[in-house]
Amino acid sequence: MRIRSQDFATGLLFLAVGVAALWIGADYPMGTPQRPGTGVLPRILAWCLIGTGLLLWLKAVVSDSPRLTSWAWRPAIMITLATVAFALLIDRLGLIATMTVSMTLVALGTAETRWREYVPFALIMIAVGVGLFIYGLGMPIPILPRDVLWK
Repeated sequence: MRIRSQDFATGLLFLAVGVAALWIGADYPMGTPQRPGTGVLPRILAWCLIGTGLLLWLKAVVSDSPRLTSWAWRPAIMITLATVAFALLIDRLGLIATMTVSMTLVALGTAETRWREYVPFALIMIAVGVGLFIYGLGMPIPILPRDVLWK
C-alpha cells in the first residue's frame, strides 16, 4: 500500500488528538441531559476529531491522489515556537509584547513575509486582541509587562 496523500498524515494527527482528548477528559463529569457537565463538550469535540480523522485516513487510503511531498519544517517549527512562546510569556510580558513576539516568530516561518505589510497587520491584530480579550471579554491578562505596571 503506497500512501500518496497528505490526508493520511492529517487523519492520523486528528485521530491522535481526538484519542488524547478522550483520555485527558475521561474524568470530567458528564452530568445529566438536563444539566450537562463540563465533560460533555470536550467529549463531543474529541469524537468529532476522531470521526474526521477516520474519514481523512480512509480517503487517503482509497483515493488516487498526488504523491506525498516533503514536509515544510520551517513553518511547522516556527508555529510551534510561537505557541510555546505565547504560553511562556503572556503572564510576564503582557498581551502586547507577547502577541508581537508570537506573530513575529510565525512571520519568520516563511520567506514570503513582506515586512512592510506585516507591521500594519501586527498593529491591527494587537489592537483587536487587546480590544477583544481585555475590554470585550474582560480577561485578567496584563496588557503591559508586569515590571512596567508595578514601578
